Amino acid sequence: MTKKIIFCLILALFVPVLFAQQPGFADPGETILESYERIFIRSSLNTKVNVLSDAANDEMADVFYGPLCGIALHFVNTNASLFRDDPDMISVTVAAVRGVGKYAYSPAGEALWQGFLRFPDRVIRYEVLKVLQIIDTRSINSKINDFLADQNRRHRSGMLPDSEVLSSLFDVLGRTGDDSSYSVLFDSIILYSGKLEEDAVRAFYEIDGNLFDFCMGKILDGNSTEKLTAFGLAAAREKISAEKKGSLAEAALDVALSLPGDRRSEIQELAENSLFLIREAGWIRALPQVVKYYNQSLAAFRADFSRKQPLINAIKCLGNLKSAEAAQSLALQLSLFNSRSAALQTEELEVVLALIHALGQLGYKASYDGLHYASILDYPGIIKEAARNALTALKW
Repeated sequence: MTKKIIFCLILALFVPVLFAQQPGFADPGETILESYERIFIRSSLNTKVNVLSDAANDEMADVFYGPLCGIALHFVNTNASLFRDDPDMISVTVAAVRGVGKYAYSPAGEALWQGFLRFPDRVIRYEVLKVLQIIDTRSINSKINDFLADQNRRHRSGMLPDSEVLSSLFDVLGRTGDDSSYSVLFDSIILYSGKLEEDAVRAFYEIDGNLFDFCMGKILDGNSTEKLTAFGLAAAREKISAEKKGSLAEAALDVALSLPGDRRSEIQELAENSLFLIREAGWIRALPQVVKYYNQSLAAFRADFSRKQPLINAIKCLGNLKSAEAAQSLALQLSLFNSRSAALQTEELEVVLALIHALGQLGYKASYDGLHYASILDYPGIIKEAARNALTALKW
């Protein structure tokens, strides 16, 4: 056999082996992704990151690199218990995570999340959190919700959370915009303070769901803290119409009025906030609730003069509700105060002044007698002047 023939035989045997090791020369019918996957699986742990690096520089990387990194993530997740702290495994994981992010390969969302859970390494978690904020995470939204709910439970038991992790995941949920996240974000708003609370509120508002219905449900069925928090979130939301805010305040005040006397202190702030919103909106539909609150506050004031502010708040609210019924209730009370003007205490005089201002706002002529007497009785000058001004506002 000649040397030339021998050389040809050796070349014939060697070239297929050589080409089989190069991704660009795949077996017949093998895609470039399958070729890189085969090489990645066959390579040792300390060379896998080089395989990913070579693939990233392939001229066709935009076709296959995202899915390849998804495959790499599946590998590291499967073997995390064996090599969790191995530097080579961490390098492979970080490279795969970054590759998923570079091509925004959303189908790898589940693998990313599993990597986040299985690797405590802060670098890996930091990289995963960056990628979660740029890919579509709807497929794992419920799992993020569950993770945050667990973190909230741990915090209640005394464990300090990783603030950076929580803030990033709040951002992910807000960007995803799934209203299933309302509940866990709402709990976080109540639970945390400072920047964490601010981040949770921002994410809560970013969700394009029915925030009004969620908050209304909490006002009706939640505990006192939940009621107050839900009311505040809905009242501050610009996208909720004035009409809906009025009905929200009406419902909140109704809830406050339904509590037994020994619990009313728990919900006093909710009642006061509701009155303010009803007053600002001039929400006449809430008149029955406001009158009821006014009567309860008046009874409480009669028993204890230190409880004047709730009564004054109710009077101010009635002054903004253009109703003859409101005017009649306030005018009657002014007449009662007038009947004993010389014996009124300082706190009672403050209530009288609030009554006069409110009656002036309402402008109903049925208030004339009470306002007229207030202007000539032995009241301090400020009350007499207020009564004279209110008289000029009456409509005849």
